Amino acid sequence: MKNGVNKLSPAIFGIAIICFFLPFVNFTCQGTKVASLTGIQLVTGTTVQQPSILGQRGKAEKVNPEPLAIITLLCTVFGLVLSFIRDRRSHIVPSILGVVSVILLLVIKTKFDSEVLREGGGMVQVGYDSGFWLTFLFSLCAAVLNGFLFSQREKQIG
Repeated sequence: MKNGVNKLSPAIFGIAIICFFLPFVNFTCQGTKVASLTGIQLVTGTTVQQPSILGQRGKAEKVNPEPLAIITLLCTVFGLVLSFIRDRRSHIVPSILGVVSVILLLVIKTKFDSEVLREGGGMVQVGYDSGFWLTFLFSLCAAVLNGFLFSQREKQIG
């Protein structure tokens, strides 16, 4: 059973990485979705086509890469890689990386909420989609699981 639990950590980090390909944030104006971005689009940057207004084609707007999303993805990837290492203290670093990912996701949410409120003047709302919440959940699970495995290993040693 212990070996099975150890294999769970890389799986959780892997699923969190896959969630970056799902929709992360949606922007709506008066109930109409005007843009949706995946986690990967937040990491790499993209161009968003604004909706047409009164028959005129909407302009394309460049979305720059979000540094916090880049760091979050890197933490998740490093957590995946390091969760394969099996030594005495191998679980503490993936646990810390999971916690950092959770914190960064909350900072991203706070940042987007305040930017959209400031720049949208209350007309634009931001919503967080399945990719964001699943990445948050799996990062939290990875942090807790690796913290638990680290504490169990410390009990065996001590």
